[in-house]
Amino acid sequence: MALTAKQAAFAQEYAVDKNATQAAIRAGYSKATAKQQGARLLTNVDVRAEVERTMAKSAQHVELTVASVSAKLLALSEKAEGMDGPSAINVARQCVMDAAKLNGLVVESSEIIQRSPQERSARLAMLKAERERLARAH
Repeated sequence: MALTAKQAAFAQEYAVDKNATQAAIRAGYSKATAKQQGARLLTNVDVRAEVERTMAKSAQHVELTVASVSAKLLALSEKAEGMDGPSAINVARQCVMDAAKLNGLVVESSEIIQRSPQERSARLAMLKAERERLARAH
């Protein structure tokens, strides 16, 4: 069954932030009934299928993962280490620190993340494998 313009708009908006109430409002439904409309729309098989299609398209366009970003940061660090000048070492250090933060190996004083030694080892092994995969791809 074909979606109405509002239903299609809801599917597009829901894929943005996965907030049914806000998606319903942005799609043109009344603020007073947006919560109920959002919940109802998510039970509609056709609307749900359109949401899934939209989210799948978005996932294909954005191929960023923690591992791929980390690998790129580490590659930039290696490149910076090969450069001359006083700022090169700072760039290299910052790239390594950003990769470490991204992977939860370093936390800001305001953050608390607890990982077991096994989790840290597994994460590092995954990052090394991703780095090798990216190196082979280039």
